Amino acid sequence: MMMVAKVVCAIFIRSCLWVLLVSSSLTRAFESDIDCLRTLKSQLKDPNGHLSNWLFGNEADHYICKFSGVICWHDDSKNRVFKLEFGGFGLEGEFPSGVKECSFLVGLNLTGNSLSGTLPPDLFSLLRYLSAVDLSYNSFSGEIPDTWSNISYLDTLLLDHNRFTGHIPPGLVSNPRLKQFSVAHNDLEGPIPIFTNANIHLSSFEDNPGLCGFLLSPCPADSSHPMPIIATSIAAAAFFPVGACLGWFCVGKRLKQRRRRR
Repeated sequence: MMMVAKVVCAIFIRSCLWVLLVSSSLTRAFESDIDCLRTLKSQLKDPNGHLSNWLFGNEADHYICKFSGVICWHDDSKNRVFKLEFGGFGLEGEFPSGVKECSFLVGLNLTGNSLSGTLPPDLFSLLRYLSAVDLSYNSFSGEIPDTWSNISYLDTLLLDHNRFTGHIPPGLVSNPRLKQFSVAHNDLEGPIPIFTNANIHLSSFEDNPGLCGFLLSPCPADSSHPMPIIATSIAAAAFFPVGACLGWFCVGKRLKQRRRRR
């Protein structure tokens, strides 16, 4: 009996410790999402008041799930932020870097706002589960970060109607999960990587005068030579026959002079 009692007691203690550890982990996770949303609100200008109900300090475990644009995994309990749906909110400012603190985020929708500036290259270093990103219809600029090619679960990336420049990261084509992709209406240039898995159409690249290849017109055979070198090559090719003729004329004249002297 004593042995059985000791075993039961040991199991009970382990169970209690496990519950305490899990509870503590969930509490810390929930607090990190609160910090995430608090940071987002401080980084974004909200002229239309869509974030006005983001009031922090409520004792209810699931109160952040009632915030405008916030979708949780489960609304009826203490839980994590699942998606951020800010489409058409009219938000202003730069890309809110605080979104990285919502580490269980799956979807990020910022379409139809007035956001500008460049995109952070390390955005997804902590967002391991992010699968859908819509940044269309804003004023983002600069290059699309190469590191965005490393998002494991990304299946949707919409960057159309912005001011992006530079090339399309070739690493994006190697993502087997990517199904929807658009960079239409930007200022991108260079060859388009050949996407093999994505459901991509010509409209995904339209209104980027500098893009070529894939679904667009073929790229120039060799555009790596700078214009001065190309111009020099053309000039050399054009004047080579003239130079050759003059050379032969001079050589022939000298031979005739030597024959006369003999």
